[in-house]
Amino acid sequence: MKDLVVDIGNSRVKWALAEHGRVIGSGRAVTHDGLELLFAEWSRLTAPPRCVRLVNVTHTPVGQAITDWVDATWRATVQATATPAAGGGITIAYPDPAQLGTDRWLAMVGARVAGDLPACVIDCGSAITLDVVDREGHHQGGLILPGLTAQQAGIAKIAPALPPVELGPATPLLTQSTAEALASGYLHGTASAIQGLARRCSVESAEPVTPVLTGGDAPLIARYLDMDARLRPDLVLEGLAALP
Repeated sequence: MKDLVVDIGNSRVKWALAEHGRVIGSGRAVTHDGLELLFAEWSRLTAPPRCVRLVNVTHTPVGQAITDWVDATWRATVQATATPAAGGGITIAYPDPAQLGTDRWLAMVGARVAGDLPACVIDCGSAITLDVVDREGHHQGGLILPGLTAQQAGIAKIAPALPPVELGPATPLLTQSTAEALASGYLHGTASAIQGLARRCSVESAEPVTPVLTGGDAPLIARYLDMDARLRPDLVLEGLAALP
């Protein structure tokens, strides 16, 4: 039987099936208001999962709704995951591990399982998190900056007269309209910040680190990077699947 691994982020629910500690295929995602679509997909699985593993970084009712559906439909218990001081081959740098988002720990676990250590793990979601982990799995620390969605929401709040923006894979650096200029700033600015931080982390680390990108915006941001990076959009799910 297969396992079901679920990652509840700030805006989306991402999931995949896993077997023998590995994710099968690619992760699928729905927005928080698309749970009916999610449950419909799960209802079509050929068999109930052996277990359901979940990471939830939000304080919304989404996690409880999923737990209730799993219990009512499969009579199964959801295994919620929390950040340990050490686990999955990763030792956390934070004195209080509970302050480190569990998704960040799982992304580092996923990078270890994938053989990407030493790494600079960059999760490109609503917030962009960056964590450095050495070859032995020791977390060196990290940082957080606003993601593409947060940047757009912030500007819209303080400057509502600015036009809406479409973010695409071929936005030029220099543009000839306000909307395009905003898109360029979001995309090229974010990519430049990421690659500058990754390069600085590599210089300041005891050994060069491999940039590993994950998260919903990772495929888009990766198109604007001027550096080699490994793209693993499902790294949190991979870490979740690898746990014993």
